Amino acid sequence: MPDVHGRTRLTTRASGGSPLAGGAAATVLERIVADALEPAYARDSDAARGAGRRGGGWARRLLLLPLTLLLAGLLVAVSVRQAVDDAPSRERLRARLSAEYEARSTHRDGLASSVAVLRSATEGLVNRRRTADGLWAVANAEIDALAAPAGLAPARGPGARVTLVDPSAGPPADAGNPRPTAQGPDGRLADHDLADMVNALWATGAEAIAVNGVRLTALSAVRAAGDTILVGLSPVAAPYVVDVVGDPDTIVPGVTAAAVTLRLRTRMGAPPNAVTVARLDDVTVPAAPSPSLRYARGSGS
Repeated sequence: MPDVHGRTRLTTRASGGSPLAGGAAATVLERIVADALEPAYARDSDAARGAGRRGGGWARRLLLLPLTLLLAGLLVAVSVRQAVDDAPSRERLRARLSAEYEARSTHRDGLASSVAVLRSATEGLVNRRRTADGLWAVANAEIDALAAPAGLAPARGPGARVTLVDPSAGPPADAGNPRPTAQGPDGRLADHDLADMVNALWATGAEAIAVNGVRLTALSAVRAAGDTILVGLSPVAAPYVVDVVGDPDTIVPGVTAAAVTLRLRTRMGAPPNAVTVARLDDVTVPAAPSPSLRYARGSGS
Protein backbone atom coordinates (compact mmCIF):
# COMPACT_ATOMS: atom_id res chain seq x y z
CA MET A 1 0.00 0.00 0.00
CA PRO A 2 1.26 3.57 -0.56
CA ASP A 3 2.80 5.44 2.41
CA VAL A 4 2.61 9.11 3.08
CA HIS A 5 5.34 9.79 0.53
CA GLY A 6 3.52 7.97 -2.25
CA ARG A 7 5.94 5.17 -2.20
CA THR A 8 4.72 1.60 -2.27
CA ARG A 9 5.78 -0.57 0.56
CA LEU A 10 6.18 -4.13 -0.67
CA THR A 11 5.97 -7.19 1.48
CA THR A 12 7.41 -10.23 -0.05
CA ARG A 13 6.25 -13.46 1.23
CA ALA A 14 7.33 -16.91 0.28
CA SER A 15 5.06 -19.16 -1.50
CA GLY A 16 4.26 -20.66 1.79
CA GLY A 17 3.00 -17.26 3.15
CA SER A 18 6.13 -16.61 5.27
CA PRO A 19 8.38 -13.67 4.84
CA LEU A 20 11.38 -13.92 2.63
CA ALA A 21 14.18 -15.40 4.34
CA GLY A 22 17.33 -13.41 4.58
CA GLY A 23 17.75 -9.84 5.76
CA ALA A 24 19.88 -8.98 2.77
CA ALA A 25 17.12 -9.73 0.29
CA ALA A 26 14.66 -7.50 2.21
CA THR A 27 17.10 -4.65 2.34
CA VAL A 28 17.76 -4.83 -1.38
CA LEU A 29 14.04 -4.82 -2.17
CA GLU A 30 13.38 -1.82 0.05
CA ARG A 31 16.19 0.12 -1.60
CA ILE A 32 14.83 -0.68 -5.02
CA VAL A 33 11.34 0.44 -4.00
CA ALA A 34 12.68 3.64 -2.40
CA ASP A 35 14.64 4.58 -5.50
CA ALA A 36 11.92 3.64 -7.94
CA LEU A 37 10.42 7.22 -8.04
CA GLU A 38 11.69 9.77 -10.50
CA PRO A 39 13.33 12.87 -8.99
CA ALA A 40 10.99 15.18 -10.96
CA TYR A 41 7.98 13.35 -9.57
CA ALA A 42 9.33 13.71 -6.05
CA ARG A 43 9.78 17.46 -6.54
CA ASP A 44 6.28 17.86 -7.93
CA SER A 45 4.92 15.87 -5.05
CA ASP A 46 6.66 18.08 -2.50
CA ALA A 47 5.46 21.26 -4.29
CA ALA A 48 1.89 19.99 -4.25
CA ARG A 49 2.05 19.38 -0.55
CA GLY A 50 3.46 22.92 0.06
CA ALA A 51 0.69 24.45 -2.07
CA GLY A 52 -1.83 22.57 -0.03
CA ARG A 53 -0.45 24.02 3.15
CA ARG A 54 -0.44 27.55 1.66
CA GLY A 55 -3.93 27.10 0.43
CA GLY A 56 -5.00 26.33 3.96
CA GLY A 57 -3.47 29.68 5.18
CA TRP A 58 -5.38 31.65 2.56
CA ALA A 59 -8.55 29.84 3.55
CA ARG A 60 -8.06 30.93 7.14
CA ARG A 61 -7.44 34.51 6.02
CA LEU A 62 -10.58 34.47 3.95
CA LEU A 63 -12.52 33.24 6.97
CA LEU A 64 -11.09 36.11 9.15
CA LEU A 65 -11.79 38.87 6.59
CA PRO A 66 -15.53 39.22 7.32
CA LEU A 67 -14.81 39.41 11.04
CA THR A 68 -12.20 42.13 10.45
CA LEU A 69 -14.56 44.12 8.28
CA LEU A 70 -17.26 43.78 10.91
CA LEU A 71 -14.98 45.08 13.66
CA ALA A 72 -13.86 48.00 11.46
CA GLY A 73 -17.47 48.89 10.73
CA LEU A 74 -18.32 48.83 14.42
CA LEU A 75 -15.33 51.07 15.20
CA VAL A 76 -16.35 53.59 12.53
CA ALA A 77 -19.93 53.59 13.80
CA VAL A 78 -18.81 54.17 17.38
CA SER A 79 -16.52 57.00 16.28
CA VAL A 80 -19.27 58.68 14.30
CA ARG A 81 -21.67 58.33 17.20
CA GLN A 82 -19.13 59.79 19.58
CA ALA A 83 -18.48 62.71 17.21
CA VAL A 84 -22.22 63.39 16.93
CA ASP A 85 -22.59 63.29 20.71
CA ASP A 86 -19.57 65.59 21.26
CA ALA A 87 -20.63 68.21 18.70
CA PRO A 88 -22.76 70.31 21.12
CA SER A 89 -20.00 70.21 23.73
CA ARG A 90 -17.47 71.42 21.19
CA GLU A 91 -19.78 74.21 20.12
CA ARG A 92 -20.27 75.31 23.71
CA LEU A 93 -16.53 75.14 24.32
CA ARG A 94 -15.88 77.14 21.16
CA ALA A 95 -18.41 79.77 22.19
CA ARG A 96 -16.96 80.02 25.70
CA LEU A 97 -13.40 80.31 24.38
CA SER A 98 -14.52 82.95 21.89
CA ALA A 99 -16.21 84.97 24.65
CA GLU A 100 -13.12 84.59 26.86
CA TYR A 101 -10.91 85.75 24.01
CA GLU A 102 -13.07 88.80 23.41
CA ALA A 103 -13.06 89.66 27.13
CA ARG A 104 -9.30 89.24 27.36
CA SER A 105 -8.82 91.33 24.24
CA THR A 106 -10.97 94.12 25.68
CA HIS A 107 -9.07 93.95 28.95
CA ARG A 108 -5.77 94.08 27.09
CA ASP A 109 -6.89 97.15 25.14
CA GLY A 110 -7.92 98.81 28.40
CA LEU A 111 -4.54 98.04 29.94
CA ALA A 112 -2.80 99.41 26.87
CA SER A 113 -4.80 102.64 27.19
CA SER A 114 -3.94 102.84 30.89
CA VAL A 115 -0.27 102.29 30.11
CA ALA A 116 -0.36 105.10 27.56
CA VAL A 117 -2.01 107.46 30.07
CA LEU A 118 0.45 106.53 32.82
CA ARG A 119 3.38 106.90 30.43
CA SER A 120 2.19 110.38 29.51
CA ALA A 121 1.74 111.26 33.20
CA THR A 122 5.20 109.90 33.98
CA GLU A 123 6.75 111.97 31.22
CA GLY A 124 4.97 115.02 32.59
CA LEU A 125 6.25 114.33 36.09
CA VAL A 126 9.77 113.77 34.78
CA ASN A 127 9.63 117.11 32.95
CA ARG A 128 8.31 118.81 36.06
CA ARG A 129 11.06 117.20 38.11
CA ARG A 130 13.69 118.44 35.66
CA THR A 131 12.21 121.91 35.80
CA ALA A 132 12.13 121.79 39.61
CA ASP A 133 15.74 120.58 39.69
CA GLY A 134 16.75 123.47 37.47
CA LEU A 135 14.89 125.96 39.66
CA TRP A 136 16.41 124.37 42.76
CA ALA A 137 19.90 124.73 41.28
CA VAL A 138 19.22 128.37 40.44
CA ALA A 139 17.84 129.01 43.95
CA ASN A 140 20.87 127.36 45.55
CA ALA A 141 23.17 129.46 43.39
CA GLU A 142 21.29 132.59 44.46
CA ILE A 143 21.44 131.52 48.10
CA ASP A 144 25.17 130.92 47.82
CA ALA A 145 25.60 134.31 46.18
CA LEU A 146 23.51 136.05 48.86
CA ALA A 147 24.80 134.07 51.83
CA ALA A 148 27.83 136.25 52.39
CA PRO A 149 26.04 139.62 52.06
CA ALA A 150 23.23 138.35 54.29
CA GLY A 151 25.69 137.27 56.94
CA LEU A 152 24.94 133.52 56.62
CA ALA A 153 28.46 132.80 55.35
CA PRO A 154 31.88 134.30 56.03
CA ALA A 155 32.94 137.20 53.82
CA ARG A 156 36.48 137.80 52.68
CA GLY A 157 38.20 140.43 50.57
CA PRO A 158 39.85 143.83 50.70
CA GLY A 159 38.44 146.36 53.11
CA ALA A 160 39.27 148.45 56.16
CA ARG A 161 39.48 148.37 59.95
CA VAL A 162 38.06 151.10 62.14
CA THR A 163 39.07 151.15 65.80
CA LEU A 164 37.15 153.17 68.42
CA VAL A 165 38.87 153.77 71.76
CA ASP A 166 37.27 154.85 75.04
CA PRO A 167 38.98 157.36 77.38
CA SER A 168 41.14 155.73 80.04
CA ALA A 169 38.51 156.37 82.73
CA GLY A 170 34.97 157.70 82.87
CA PRO A 171 32.11 158.30 85.25
CA PRO A 172 29.69 155.48 86.06
CA ALA A 173 26.47 155.21 84.14
CA ASP A 174 23.36 156.98 85.31
CA ALA A 175 21.04 154.45 86.96
CA GLY A 176 18.01 156.04 85.36
CA ASN A 177 19.50 156.13 81.83
CA PRO A 178 20.66 152.86 80.19
CA ARG A 179 23.16 154.80 78.07
CA PRO A 180 26.43 155.83 79.72
CA THR A 181 26.96 159.59 80.08
CA ALA A 182 29.26 160.57 77.23
CA GLN A 183 29.22 164.36 77.73
CA GLY A 184 31.91 164.73 80.42
CA PRO A 185 35.62 165.16 79.82
CA ASP A 186 36.13 161.46 80.58
CA GLY A 187 32.87 160.20 78.98
CA ARG A 188 32.86 156.73 77.43
CA LEU A 189 31.49 155.77 74.04
CA ALA A 190 27.78 155.06 74.02
CA ASP A 191 25.84 152.54 71.96
CA HIS A 192 24.58 155.29 69.65
CA ASP A 193 28.18 156.31 68.90
CA LEU A 194 28.98 152.79 67.74
CA ALA A 195 25.69 152.58 65.83
CA ASP A 196 26.43 155.87 64.05
CA MET A 197 29.83 154.55 62.97
CA VAL A 198 28.30 151.34 61.65
CA ASN A 199 25.70 153.32 59.68
CA ALA A 200 28.45 155.48 58.21
CA LEU A 201 30.31 152.39 57.07
CA TRP A 202 27.17 151.02 55.41
CA ALA A 203 26.73 154.38 53.69
CA THR A 204 30.26 154.27 52.27
CA GLY A 205 29.63 150.93 50.52
CA ALA A 206 30.56 148.30 53.12
CA GLU A 207 29.54 144.77 52.11
CA ALA A 208 30.07 143.06 55.48
CA ILE A 209 30.73 144.43 58.97
CA ALA A 210 31.77 142.78 62.22
CA VAL A 211 32.26 144.47 65.61
CA ASN A 212 34.76 142.66 67.82
CA GLY A 213 34.18 139.53 65.72
CA VAL A 214 30.35 139.73 65.91
CA ARG A 215 28.80 139.85 62.45
CA LEU A 216 26.14 142.44 61.75
CA THR A 217 23.17 141.56 59.57
CA ALA A 218 19.88 143.15 58.61
CA LEU A 219 18.40 141.62 61.77
CA SER A 220 21.16 142.87 64.09
CA ALA A 221 21.01 145.98 66.25
CA VAL A 222 23.51 147.94 68.31
CA ARG A 223 21.96 148.82 71.65
CA ALA A 224 22.78 149.17 75.33
CA ALA A 225 21.85 146.93 78.22
CA GLY A 226 22.83 148.83 81.35
CA ASP A 227 26.54 149.64 81.09
CA THR A 228 27.04 147.06 78.31
CA ILE A 229 26.78 147.58 74.58
CA LEU A 230 25.18 144.68 72.70
CA VAL A 231 25.72 143.84 69.02
CA GLY A 232 22.77 141.68 68.27
CA LEU A 233 22.65 139.57 71.41
CA SER A 234 26.41 139.54 72.00
CA PRO A 235 28.04 141.99 74.45
CA VAL A 236 31.09 143.90 73.26
CA ALA A 237 33.61 146.05 75.13
CA ALA A 238 36.10 148.78 74.24
CA PRO A 239 38.20 149.07 72.25
CA TYR A 240 35.68 148.47 69.49
CA VAL A 241 37.34 146.98 66.39
CA VAL A 242 35.11 147.23 63.34
CA ASP A 243 36.23 145.07 60.39
CA VAL A 244 34.74 145.96 57.03
CA VAL A 245 34.77 144.12 53.68
CA GLY A 246 34.41 146.42 50.69
CA ASP A 247 36.26 148.74 48.38
CA PRO A 248 38.93 150.42 50.54
CA ASP A 249 39.30 153.26 48.06
CA THR A 250 35.75 154.26 48.88
CA ILE A 251 35.42 153.20 52.50
CA VAL A 252 38.61 154.73 53.92
CA PRO A 253 38.12 158.31 52.70
CA GLY A 254 34.37 158.10 53.22
CA VAL A 255 34.53 157.06 56.87
CA THR A 256 37.44 159.44 57.58
CA ALA A 257 35.34 162.37 56.45
CA ALA A 258 32.12 161.15 58.09
CA ALA A 259 30.42 163.37 60.65
CA VAL A 260 30.52 160.67 63.33
CA THR A 261 34.31 160.36 62.96
CA LEU A 262 34.80 164.11 63.31
CA ARG A 263 32.49 164.22 66.31
CA LEU A 264 34.22 161.37 68.13
CA ARG A 265 37.67 162.79 67.45
CA THR A 266 36.79 166.33 68.60
CA ARG A 267 34.61 165.66 71.58
CA MET A 268 35.78 166.70 75.00
CA GLY A 269 38.19 164.23 76.58
CA ALA A 270 38.67 162.22 73.38
CA PRO A 271 42.09 160.50 73.20
CA PRO A 272 44.33 161.14 70.20
CA ASN A 273 43.55 157.70 68.79
CA ALA A 274 39.81 157.93 69.40
CA VAL A 275 39.08 156.81 65.83
CA THR A 276 41.65 154.95 63.72
CA VAL A 277 40.95 154.01 60.11
CA ALA A 278 43.29 151.48 58.42
CA ARG A 279 43.26 150.06 54.93
CA LEU A 280 43.40 146.24 54.66
CA ASP A 281 44.17 144.27 51.52
CA ASP A 282 42.60 141.11 52.93
CA VAL A 283 40.09 140.89 55.73
CA THR A 284 37.75 138.08 56.78
CA VAL A 285 34.43 138.69 58.47
CA PRO A 286 32.86 135.64 60.19
CA ALA A 287 29.33 134.42 59.59
CA ALA A 288 26.54 135.47 61.89
CA PRO A 289 24.74 132.94 64.07
CA SER A 290 21.78 131.32 62.34
CA PRO A 291 18.72 133.44 63.01
CA SER A 292 15.65 132.01 64.66
CA LEU A 293 12.95 132.98 62.19
CA ARG A 294 9.26 132.94 63.00
CA TYR A 295 6.43 133.05 60.54
CA ALA A 296 3.05 134.68 60.96
CA ARG A 297 0.06 132.37 60.80
CA GLY A 298 -3.62 133.01 60.40
CA SER A 299 -5.89 132.79 63.41
CA GLY A 300 -7.55 129.67 62.05
CA SER A 301 -4.30 127.69 61.64
